[in-house]
Amino acid sequence: MNLSLSRSLRFRTAAFFLLFALLGPANAGAAPASTATVNTDLLIVGATEAGWAAAIQAARGGVESIAIVHDGRWFGGQFTEQALACVDEDKGVGRVGWGVDWHPMKRSFHRSGLFKELMDRIEAFNSQKYGSPMPGRPFHGPSTYRPAEAEAIFREMIAPYIDSGQIRVHWNLYPVAADVRGSRLHGVTFAATDGGEGRLSVEAPLTIDASDWGEVIQVAGAGFLCGPDPKSRFGEPSAPDDLSSHPANEMNPITWAMIVAESEGETPIGRPPRFDDRNYPRATHFSRQEFDDLQWDQANPGLGAIPHWPDAGKQSPRQLSVYTVRRIVDGTTSRDGKTSILLNYMNGQDYPLERLPAPVVKALESTAEGASTQNIVTMNRGQRQIIFDDAKQHALGVLYHLQNFVDQRATDKTNSFRRFHLSDEFGTPDRLPPKPYIREGLRLQAMYMMREQDGRNRDGVTKNRAKERFAHVMYPDGLFAWQFHYDFHRTGRTYLKSEGNEGPWIDFHKPNRHTNFMSDRSVFPLRSLIPAELDGLIGSQGNVGFSSIVSAAIRLHDQRIHIGQASGAVAVVALREGIDPRAIPYDRALLESVRHELCDAGAAGVPLLIWPFRDLDPSHAAFVAINRLAALGLLPIDPREVDFAPDSPATEAWLASLSDRGYEYEPSVETEVTRGEICRQFWDQIQQQDWARFAFHRVDARDADGDGIVDRDDSLLFTPNEPIVFEIERPKLGPDSDGVPAVELTSGNAGDRRLIDFRGPGGSQAKGWSDDHGDLFDDARGYGWGRDLRSNHRRRHAMEGPRDTFLFTRGRDVWECTLPDGKYSVTVCVGDSGHDQPGQNVVVEGVRFAKDLSTVAGMFAERTKVVEVRDGRLSVELGKPSVSTNTAINWLAIESAD
Repeated sequence: MNLSLSRSLRFRTAAFFLLFALLGPANAGAAPASTATVNTDLLIVGATEAGWAAAIQAARGGVESIAIVHDGRWFGGQFTEQALACVDEDKGVGRVGWGVDWHPMKRSFHRSGLFKELMDRIEAFNSQKYGSPMPGRPFHGPSTYRPAEAEAIFREMIAPYIDSGQIRVHWNLYPVAADVRGSRLHGVTFAATDGGEGRLSVEAPLTIDASDWGEVIQVAGAGFLCGPDPKSRFGEPSAPDDLSSHPANEMNPITWAMIVAESEGETPIGRPPRFDDRNYPRATHFSRQEFDDLQWDQANPGLGAIPHWPDAGKQSPRQLSVYTVRRIVDGTTSRDGKTSILLNYMNGQDYPLERLPAPVVKALESTAEGASTQNIVTMNRGQRQIIFDDAKQHALGVLYHLQNFVDQRATDKTNSFRRFHLSDEFGTPDRLPPKPYIREGLRLQAMYMMREQDGRNRDGVTKNRAKERFAHVMYPDGLFAWQFHYDFHRTGRTYLKSEGNEGPWIDFHKPNRHTNFMSDRSVFPLRSLIPAELDGLIGSQGNVGFSSIVSAAIRLHDQRIHIGQASGAVAVVALREGIDPRAIPYDRALLESVRHELCDAGAAGVPLLIWPFRDLDPSHAAFVAINRLAALGLLPIDPREVDFAPDSPATEAWLASLSDRGYEYEPSVETEVTRGEICRQFWDQIQQQDWARFAFHRVDARDADGDGIVDRDDSLLFTPNEPIVFEIERPKLGPDSDGVPAVELTSGNAGDRRLIDFRGPGGSQAKGWSDDHGDLFDDARGYGWGRDLRSNHRRRHAMEGPRDTFLFTRGRDVWECTLPDGKYSVTVCVGDSGHDQPGQNVVVEGVRFAKDLSTVAGMFAERTKVVEVRDGRLSVELGKPSVSTNTAINWLAIESAD
């Protein structure tokens, strides 16, 4: 079928739509509801942040007729109608100069694309109204906004395309049926959310599903997943072996966020139905103290808590408390003098989707047998509303608990939540946002499903071992950069032993459903937007091809906008070329056309970061060239060189590596040419060629590279490889980094040779070695420390021999050994078989062996130098004053050098 743009495809007038699509309820016995039919080039279901971005991207790309259909009246998704008004962005472990130092994880990349355009406008508005681009000073993130004010900016940015008629928006409608002929989606029929019997039928050659729950995917019959994935499905390391303790309705929880604004006096809310303070033992320290002894039917559910609110005069600084963790506007510094706060924190407000409370179970079962154990994705809208209503009451209970239970116990009530009211900016009867914050929904069964092992950091098991690096798999069809930890809020629900699911409950972390694992710097593959089988459909928002685990890492504000931009760019190319999107990953020219829409100097708007370099700002003159060359595989990229350094000089060695990749370099009279300028020249050369040089060569229809891995499971589509498995990448150890003493040193102490094993007591002494347990210097023994270090020893049980144990110092300590005056060859081994040890320092007889030396877990530093003893003692200084790092010494070898 030809999907090319056609001027003959036009919408009917808005009046036509209003007449038919918004009809009120019909009288009993009336004729069947009327249906209005609209033709368009591109249908986008959902005015979420991704749907909004897809529409703007498609409009900028020249799609002449675009329809957005949404089940509400707000643009912006989690930004606005879900009220997540404290921005969460891609984060990693590295220190980025423009990031916030107080956060344990730092922003991974410079803002780019439509997300940057949006945030620039939001922060400009904040500066004008509140006096600061980031007026909230929250603990959790720097950028905040009022949801209604942000929605106005979303609306303002898309308005030119609506005013021109290029985009038309239809509110308060949801999908109820799909026109599928053969394996292609041709259109979608919508019903009114208020129960009206009018229908809207939209016919389009391409549809993007950017809805909250993947409703087009469902009504069209495309394959999808929801709930936990067993390990057998994708081979993910942290997936459960079986689902016996992970029911089908277990997912990342929803949260009904609340915006509260400062009042002139006390404005407490009414008591919510079925309220019980025992639901909130984690809400504050007061709460935990009161309810710490409650007995839950899940052992050790964890009861961490945070402070309630700061005392008078102490509320302004960034700090951890319920009041400040996601504060939107700090009234003490803002122009309007009024504080507003986002209440959305996991210590009591989250709503798990498994083991539902008895009243909810009863209400769901009344709709259909088994409904209470059904995944929320596959529920109908009425059934979801039953859960939503209970989640609302649970969230209101947090506020009621703060305004009463906590207020009664707080000595200083100046900043009490009794002086705050629910914001009226949403225009809803209950003053709550129209929708809950949705962390996880439907997962499209796509051409490729992203898996944990593709991108999870391999420096260690948990994120505290992670170092800056690119992901193990950099997908060949990557469209934008992303990074985050696999962020599961508590997915389990536990009830009081004495009351069961009739009484209070709290949530808890299930095994491997936590925040301890993180991704490396990754890219998002185009294939994960395209259904495995159905044509005419593109996934977006959260309705894309990834596992449940990966979905926990790709759900942030910027990521969802990037997904929307990517889906819009795919639609532009598919429509322009008259092909289905599934052809694009196999055709280099088509793939590069999509990247051109997203990252090109001549395109409208800010270009999008495709390759996850840390230091590339989209304003840099070489931003596009560097991104496009990296995506093509034409730049030499070390897995750990996350900064490109575009303004650094282009060295001869680096230029030679580009020449090997096809760059034709003409020596310049300039004394120095930057790497960025060279990339611009190289990219100019590439654009003067056709794409034949870079064409993909498909070996087989099901296995493009012939490596025995079918395309649907092959992360590296055109690179023969073995199945990707997760493994900790151990450092490659050589003779000077393996921690194993050289053979000639293992013959024991003889004459002036000494071998010292620094370890704690216990275990047998190795033959030929003397043990040092951290004791003070002793003349009879002939060696020891200037102070008692007997408690500063560790054994990791990770390796054999003296490298598995060490003594450590934090600060400066001196070890001495009695020796005749003379010259000696000294070998010092420092490191830790189980942990990274940054900033180690060793000086022997005034000769520096290590200065701020860092070793990663399992790697050692063995240094040999000749020193001279002049006072009858060999002196070894470890560490240095006023430092917070350890120096870990494993062993020491001394031999005469005279």
